[in-house]
Amino acid sequence: MMIRTLRSHGRFLAAAAVSALTVATACTAHAQFNANKVKLYSQLDLGQLGVSSGNDCWGYTSPSGREYAIMGTATKTIFIEITDPVNPVIIHSQTHANSFTADMKVYQHYCYTIGDRYSMQILDMSNIDNGVVTLAATKSFSTHNIALNEDSGFAYLCASNINSGITALDLSDPLNPTVAGSTNPTGNHVHDAQIITYTTGQYAGREIAFCPSGQSGFDIIDMTDKSNMVRLSHTVYTGLNYSHQCWIDDNHQYVYLNDELDELNGDTPTTRTLVFDVSDLSNPFLASTFTSGTPSTDHNLYIRNGFLYEANYKSGLRLFDISKNPTDPPQVGWFDTYPANDNTGFSGAWSVYPFYDSGTIIVSDIDRGLFVLDVSEARGERMDLVVSPLVAGQNVTLDVDGAIPGQRVYFTYSLTGEGWTSVNVLGVYLEILNPILAGKRKADGSGHVAIGGKVPGNWQGKTIWIQAAESGNTSILVEDVVQ
Repeated sequence: MMIRTLRSHGRFLAAAAVSALTVATACTAHAQFNANKVKLYSQLDLGQLGVSSGNDCWGYTSPSGREYAIMGTATKTIFIEITDPVNPVIIHSQTHANSFTADMKVYQHYCYTIGDRYSMQILDMSNIDNGVVTLAATKSFSTHNIALNEDSGFAYLCASNINSGITALDLSDPLNPTVAGSTNPTGNHVHDAQIITYTTGQYAGREIAFCPSGQSGFDIIDMTDKSNMVRLSHTVYTGLNYSHQCWIDDNHQYVYLNDELDELNGDTPTTRTLVFDVSDLSNPFLASTFTSGTPSTDHNLYIRNGFLYEANYKSGLRLFDISKNPTDPPQVGWFDTYPANDNTGFSGAWSVYPFYDSGTIIVSDIDRGLFVLDVSEARGERMDLVVSPLVAGQNVTLDVDGAIPGQRVYFTYSLTGEGWTSVNVLGVYLEILNPILAGKRKADGSGHVAIGGKVPGNWQGKTIWIQAAESGNTSILVEDVVQ
């Protein structure tokens, strides 16, 4: 890895002094993927993973704070360190019988991975920081999906070899899960579930499962008594084809659900997300629907801190801000992992995992492997950068808002192009290659800071990439051509 020093260059903002910041240039940007306010840190394709197809994903953060992606594939479960998101490192691959589908969840330092066509594997990640993941146990359970409630210590098998409904597994002994009870309220099957334990309100202390039940609709089941699981409600909706997967918001008011076949069967022209009001668990109702605007088939979605992350097959990752309007949220960003088209069908992004404290996002793709993404701009976490018109031989001003008051802000630019460059002492990645220091200044009490300078007279026609950075954060990237 080449080590560089940020430096002043020519006469562009010539008042800036040379900085002692060291940076490391990593990799170039992947321009072949269409995106809006989401950046690609890195990708491990199927060849690098050594597999023929990908499927689900989950994540794990070790006690030291190091972050790991768990990537499901047709023949193995792969553990990848992404603490440095630009430079992912494969730690371990655990083979299993060939299965196009797989699912995995984490409890304590154990990963439970399972598929339609292979038995549950329990992998011990207690020594993962030292590069060691071990297969600790194999159990005879097989299932399409596994859900897990860390608060109660129970895992749940959906459409398993035990019951086509939902089966509770007691994880009191994590290496020896035991069946605690099963239910099949629809007589058909439960495809997936999210199970939570309410801590406040009228349902406090009750463990509730929100269950997309395939062609049957949407079920809510009280799982508190494993020997007597009680269905609280059953809901069907217009255009029901295959109720696939869902997640509840942080306020426990709305459940967001995807129907996997409504686009494919022509019941909706664009990707549809259904929003159910579950304030009354015995009487939920469809509050609204919204769309990404593409025709692609939807698959899996998750919610964290007011943002909804959808993996929608051929249109990739779609990001919505449900804090602004929970029933009609604006789409604030996307990253298309399937460049060919946005049509219906079962290729492209399988799932997304948004629960790392760092804010890093991973997406697992059937055809293109693992994507590690930066969504900070889409979430509005970046400093804002405004650059006055770039005219050869004329003055220019760089303005930043949203900085930490009193924090020193570094203004950088590149004549090379986009790519990831680690600024070690600030703990950030710039999105430009071979960055050059234009200047630095402390932000005022409102978080505003600006510097000025002059564009060299012989730079007409040059493209310049400009970005600011402070400790722990960067600005949006501005690209412009000198007039």
